Amino acid sequence: MEIRPLWNLAGIRVVFVGINALKHNIEMKEVKFPVYTTVAPAPDTICEVVGAAAFDYPFFNDGVVHSRAQFTERKTYKLVDLDTSDATGLLEIKGFIFHTAHCGSTLLSKMLSKLPKVRVVSETEAINGLLLSALLYDLPEATVLDHLKRIIDAYRQPIHDEQYLIFKMTSWNVFLVHLFQKLYPDTNWIYIDRDTEDTVQSLLKSGRGFVDWYNHAGDSMRRCFLSDTDIYENQEGYIRLMLLKHRHFAHQGKNEKSCFVDYPDFIAEYESVILPHFNLDYSKAEIALSLETTKFESKQHEEVAFKKQPSIME
Repeated sequence: MEIRPLWNLAGIRVVFVGINALKHNIEMKEVKFPVYTTVAPAPDTICEVVGAAAFDYPFFNDGVVHSRAQFTERKTYKLVDLDTSDATGLLEIKGFIFHTAHCGSTLLSKMLSKLPKVRVVSETEAINGLLLSALLYDLPEATVLDHLKRIIDAYRQPIHDEQYLIFKMTSWNVFLVHLFQKLYPDTNWIYIDRDTEDTVQSLLKSGRGFVDWYNHAGDSMRRCFLSDTDIYENQEGYIRLMLLKHRHFAHQGKNEKSCFVDYPDFIAEYESVILPHFNLDYSKAEIALSLETTKFESKQHEEVAFKKQPSIME
């Protein structure tokens, strides 16, 4: 429905047109971001022009699909051809979110993304593809670190008035937390955990990612994370073992830059622990607005009411 001014004043109409044109130009600013990385001995990271709205989705690559609808033709570019060295106003990396899986990490990332000037990159396949390539093809660490830094730097490009950048990792990325620590030794990170039984049952109901690897005909994916001495009898045993491995690598990387929290307790610690850990300073009103996210399903882009809202007071 088109909204028209009640008064036939040319000045008002000119202002309305000017504002709309400005918004259109800002949104259509062509910034190329990494979208995925091929899993290969010589992985390529592919970039596309992505709008700011893509970062509002629970998972970045779902947002990319939405962003493509704005363009009549899909164009792709290689990261190796993307030069951000002369870019101005690059976002400051505030931290990384590692986690166990099905533990509220998506909820936290959506809470943070509601804060002014914060961009959250959630579980991008650009990083996943590179890390899987590193594991499957035993790539040299120096090569992986250089490639990973170029991916992360590309996400620092501004579109609007963003200032801060946070990455929410895919759960198994914690097995390679040491790579992020080598690249960003002074950057804070968080690890979110959850009660084992609750996590196992949740993953059995709707698990994807590493849970699906159990059903693969081959075991190449599982062998990247488990050794020959790791024994499990069924899918539930496999999940339990993987959760233990997640925690092992998280605690192995624990240092003065880390902060370990649990679901759902971290919701109550959002203002007192998490925001200060990421060096984010916001008003009570801005924090309250971001906490409104807890009322909705975190894995839905639309505002779908959460059936059992996590308690902020517990």
